[in-house]
Amino acid sequence: MEDKEETKMDCVYLRGPGPDEVEFGQLDIPKPGPGQVLIKVEATPINQSELCCMRGEYDDIMNLGYPFVVGWEGAGTVVASGGGLQAWFLQGKRVSFTRCDEAPELGNYSEIKIPGTYAKYAITNAYQCVPIDDDMPFDQAATFFVNPLSAIGMVEEITNDKATSVVLTAAHSQICQMMIRLFKDANITVVAVVRKDEQVESLKERYGLEHVFNFNNEDFLEKYKEVVQELNCKHILDSVSGEIVGQMTTKMPKDSKLIVYGYLSKKNISGIDPYKLIGNRLVVKGWFVQTWMESKNLLKIILIIRKMKQLAKDHFASDIQAKYELKDIKEAMEVFEKNQSKGRIILKPWGLEN
Repeated sequence: MEDKEETKMDCVYLRGPGPDEVEFGQLDIPKPGPGQVLIKVEATPINQSELCCMRGEYDDIMNLGYPFVVGWEGAGTVVASGGGLQAWFLQGKRVSFTRCDEAPELGNYSEIKIPGTYAKYAITNAYQCVPIDDDMPFDQAATFFVNPLSAIGMVEEITNDKATSVVLTAAHSQICQMMIRLFKDANITVVAVVRKDEQVESLKERYGLEHVFNFNNEDFLEKYKEVVQELNCKHILDSVSGEIVGQMTTKMPKDSKLIVYGYLSKKNISGIDPYKLIGNRLVVKGWFVQTWMESKNLLKIILIIRKMKQLAKDHFASDIQAKYELKDIKEAMEVFEKNQSKGRIILKPWGLEN
């Protein structure tokens, strides 16, 4: 580390479950163990996953050890090694990285307590770091993991089913635009569903999509049904939830699948006709990036990360709408929640001038 006497770091942490427990303060700088590295964090993004965590919505699926430092991904410089060939190799390198994996299986309720990325320093396993080129800004590199990993995982889910088309809700979001690029590469037709007319035009112009719908239009469900039936489209990737998604599901062909990976509307899925659910053999399943990653062995994880690096500049670049210091976390959360379609919010642990 740059300052040998430094023992405390600024960070954002939860004192306990729930949004009232979000705190900006100081905690001990973590020490890397064997196979781990210590990273000086230069940038870290706000994702939907962090919002859910800070709202207490993960309490039923994760056992968080309080005080719990928030943050799933980031970018910075490796300043110390805990030992091991890969960790030693990374010393002094600029890296993109994801939160240290310490629970071998989601749901086993082993306590998650290693500090996350909303801090001046973070530790993680060396294999969870990707060296980045000198010309890649830390702000872009910080968004390299959660959304790209999720996009790759869900595209894998669709391609494994040998699908030729797919429906995306909240299709103007950063993660969906990543998926659109990947689906175009795989020659899979995208039916995009958004909530504003300007988003319809944006997706058509940027990606040449033919089927883009605003679900707030009165004739949406009628036109949507015509398209999905014509394409024999049997998959919905949904991050919105609510009644409209249930209604969309019942318009799908037989043997269709609703895959839920988000909860933007904060409304439960409703509007599904039980007779159509039964008669059309519809399936509803949840999808979580951590569960998907835990299904992969170390070699597959390395190959996935290699693929991410190859696609980083063309497929996974993120729009950035604003930057905040860690101490302004609550304002940053509020802005991101209201304007998620405008791009990512980046937190700067060492100040905006860095």
